[in-house]
Amino acid sequence: MKSFLSRLINSIYSIYVIALFFLFTPLVLAFYLLILPFPTNTRMRLIYKCHWVWISTWAVLSGIRMEVQGNEKLDRKETYVFLPNHNNLLDIVLAGSRIQHPFKPLAKRELLRIPLLGQLFALAAIPVDRSSKESRARSFEVMVAAVKKGTSILIFPEGTRNRTDAPLKDFFDGGFRLAIAGQVKIIPVILLHVRKLQPVGTFRIFPGKVALHFLDPIDVSGLTESDTDNLKSSVFYHGSLHSEK
Repeated sequence: MKSFLSRLINSIYSIYVIALFFLFTPLVLAFYLLILPFPTNTRMRLIYKCHWVWISTWAVLSGIRMEVQGNEKLDRKETYVFLPNHNNLLDIVLAGSRIQHPFKPLAKRELLRIPLLGQLFALAAIPVDRSSKESRARSFEVMVAAVKKGTSILIFPEGTRNRTDAPLKDFFDGGFRLAIAGQVKIIPVILLHVRKLQPVGTFRIFPGKVALHFLDPIDVSGLTESDTDNLKSSVFYHGSLHSEK
């Protein structure tokens, strides 16, 4: 009986948290449309401020606490490729509201189909069809152009959510090739405790604390595409040391 009651309470709580999140999306979408004419970096800074207010309010009302460490390692004048680990949808919420740099995330095209949230991604992200070589190539060109104009990019190097017991899945090359092509620094980002709040393979959500840690910037000056594998291995090893086991 106690187990059934616990599951029932958590189900009600999870529905409340998800509904509360989507309650704000029409207002956020209206704000996105309002600032659409602004220059890209100005628009992305305003989007960050909007996300900070939105997600902070949602988190307080949901009983979720968010901690950020390592902000002092970032230079506001620099352009970066942010590479966070990926476990579930809370990763997107946490990273999207706590990275203060003007940045655009690379988003799989499937996310654009989510009502309202998909429209937000369409306006703020760089979409990619992972099954299409042509789409991946176009997205890469867009990202290279963006970093050269001073807009940082966020890519989940694992590609998809990590459903394994390992702290990290194998990385794809894209984020590392991008950093080398644009000659911008990499910021490994470690998201902690998200699996405790949203277990793998479920929409159940629990209250608690999640954390985002910026690791030391990695300089790629002088590296070429032939250095991609070594760079990827180095970042993977570095990230594994700080990720949850």
